[in-house]
Amino acid sequence: MKRFFIFFIVLFSNIVMFAQNQNYNIRSRVLTLEDSIPVSFATVRLMQTDSVMVGSTLTDLNGLFGFDTPLKEGMFLSISSVGCKTTDVILPCDTTIYIESTNKLAEVVVRGSKRYVKGTPRGLQISMAGNPVAKLGNAMEAIKYLPMIDASGGGISVLGHGTPVIYINNRLVRSISELSSLSANDISNVEIITNPSSKYGANVSSVILIRTKKLNEGFHAVAAGNVSASEEWSESVDVSLNYHTESGLTVLGDLSYGFSGFKQDRHYIEGFYSESNPESKYRTDTYSKAKSRSQSLMADAGLNYDFGNNSIGAKYTFQRTPKSHYSGNAKSVMENQGTEDVIASISDLHSQSSMHHVNTFGSFSLPANIGLRIDADYVKSYRTSNSGVDENNSTNMIYNSNVSKASLWSGKIVLSRKISKVEIEAGSEISYTRNNQDYLGSSTGNQDFIAPETDNVKQNLYAGFVGFNWTPNNTWNMYGGLRLESTNTDFRQNNVLREDLSKSYTDLLPNLGISFNSSIRMSLFYRASVSRPGYQSLDNTYVYVTPTLWETGNPELRSTLRHKIGLNLYYKKFILQSSFTMNKRNVTSIYRYDNTDRINVVQPVNLPDYNSFQLVAVQQLDFGFWHPTIQGVFYVQDLKYGSPVRKYNKPLYTLSLNNRFDIPSSFYAYFNLFGLGTGNQDVIYSRGSWQASVTLNKTWRNWVFTLSANDVFNTWRQKIDTFTNTVDYSSDIQGASRSITLSIRYTLNAAKGKYKGKTSRQDEIDRL
Repeated sequence: MKRFFIFFIVLFSNIVMFAQNQNYNIRSRVLTLEDSIPVSFATVRLMQTDSVMVGSTLTDLNGLFGFDTPLKEGMFLSISSVGCKTTDVILPCDTTIYIESTNKLAEVVVRGSKRYVKGTPRGLQISMAGNPVAKLGNAMEAIKYLPMIDASGGGISVLGHGTPVIYINNRLVRSISELSSLSANDISNVEIITNPSSKYGANVSSVILIRTKKLNEGFHAVAAGNVSASEEWSESVDVSLNYHTESGLTVLGDLSYGFSGFKQDRHYIEGFYSESNPESKYRTDTYSKAKSRSQSLMADAGLNYDFGNNSIGAKYTFQRTPKSHYSGNAKSVMENQGTEDVIASISDLHSQSSMHHVNTFGSFSLPANIGLRIDADYVKSYRTSNSGVDENNSTNMIYNSNVSKASLWSGKIVLSRKISKVEIEAGSEISYTRNNQDYLGSSTGNQDFIAPETDNVKQNLYAGFVGFNWTPNNTWNMYGGLRLESTNTDFRQNNVLREDLSKSYTDLLPNLGISFNSSIRMSLFYRASVSRPGYQSLDNTYVYVTPTLWETGNPELRSTLRHKIGLNLYYKKFILQSSFTMNKRNVTSIYRYDNTDRINVVQPVNLPDYNSFQLVAVQQLDFGFWHPTIQGVFYVQDLKYGSPVRKYNKPLYTLSLNNRFDIPSSFYAYFNLFGLGTGNQDVIYSRGSWQASVTLNKTWRNWVFTLSANDVFNTWRQKIDTFTNTVDYSSDIQGASRSITLSIRYTLNAAKGKYKGKTSRQDEIDRL
């Protein structure tokens, strides 16, 4: 490993020196000055000092172009496009060139006429220039109000495509606190990708790309404070600083610290029986009051250095949860053929965690119009947890202790080149993951399944990928790629090699799409993806839930493979996405009755193969000062599972109505309604719920004030049923949804710089 690291550093240094000496390669992107939207099919002429044209080319769909020519003194570029002013740029030039739109004034005068959203072959792009959501303080709050985004769960999810990976200027976001430290007013545009290419990883279902405005020279700072009142108080403070020099050096740092907590009322119902005695029915009703309180800390520091068309940088991130405490006070009523038993229990869980993450990157323009991108990561994490359950005043005491240590080395290299009207990318990835879990457990009730265990997992992953994007004209676009991943896993249980759990896999994952762009944009695509279970899901130890229910992992889990065919349509402000997915070995949690230990067990398993169909629809409207957006998802599947076999084929839907009201004196108000319908997803059945939220926003000079209230009418319930095998499990949870939050943000010099690195193996970091 040390030799590999030294070799990588030497190679990295040589590439930097080589790139500095090659000043005749031009590879840049053309963006609009106002909102940093790529200028497609702009004419770029390479001119000599006497204005004699040496060469000419067009920018592609993403605004990219390139020349490979000897650089002579006085040479310049002349860039022209319909709707933009002709711009001359002296060589050598930056990797990003901004040109001014000629219709800027018209968009300001005609209020509400500007279209902020446009379709792309792989999703959609939203301009933030003049967009009212850019006034919502931080990037986290602004993204929640964008089309195709579902924020009903408190986080960010792409409608019908799950939790996205998020990039800021090509650097992958490791923590939501990073979005909180980025001012929404500093964002130029946001791209939402619902059909990611091969370079984003095999398990990525959606991507959000955030691009910030052009960097200004000097010192920039943002300070923000948030306070939220619900069942528990939550507070957070974010500070972001950076300094950018004319020579291309950017030094940056962020600090975030906060307290958060919640209270919930929980009701669990377990109805179960043994297959050997189906007439003997059992039922457990558990009523619990849960409370949680935790601290969080995030700090990072890094730098970028831009020289010519090249960039290098490094960043260190530290995340820590110094203290987290969960407590529960429960009463369980157990019934069996007329007899009843009551158990009162008190639960406590104390945990803490920390993570160190170092990322380095290099982005270079090489001869022959070749782009080179290198990313490398080192991650080290540590987590401890200690829990105890006291049943009936110490009649039965249960103790659990878990220590988890993990490390990751990873690297990624990407080569790109544009040949005529075709963009080609090829690259490889490598990662080495080490994960160690030490578990101790005991019970005065002599539960034999609680036993000490040590699990050591080593995984080596190798991947190669290639992709292309062909744009023959303004109407048609074809794209695709191929990804090959090979994983080798060594699983040791109590220091003994488990050959049955040590696995090797090779996955070949193609993707292909074609897009037609006229007054209506349509995209047809196919994509194969694979996702691997988290390392904690492989843990074979038991955790107490109720007197009759325990949770455990499953070391025999295999990866999930999906084949998706989709058709997307974009017309003006209407979006319709449809997809058909073949799911193989999908991982989900099921319930079963254990005859040996006479308990119910919830654990992840690989489901049988099944198919699913999904529709996502978005319609944006404008009525003067009122701007509503209607969003909906329809999902249906044909899953059959269990012993006895059950069908899970009830259609599921969600529906939301998001409203923005433009109020005089630069006030904006938002009123949103979200409804979750009934239906199945995997083996889970949703019993439906709904909620309403209100937000009021005001910008004054460098200050942004945002007041918001969630679940205004206190209607939200987490009501789900999971009926599998011989166990019918239902849960009804109320709390941690209703709150009122005040956010205050001050910005000193907008348009700040952001670190440009990318995490090379985000999926492995998430699994840890």
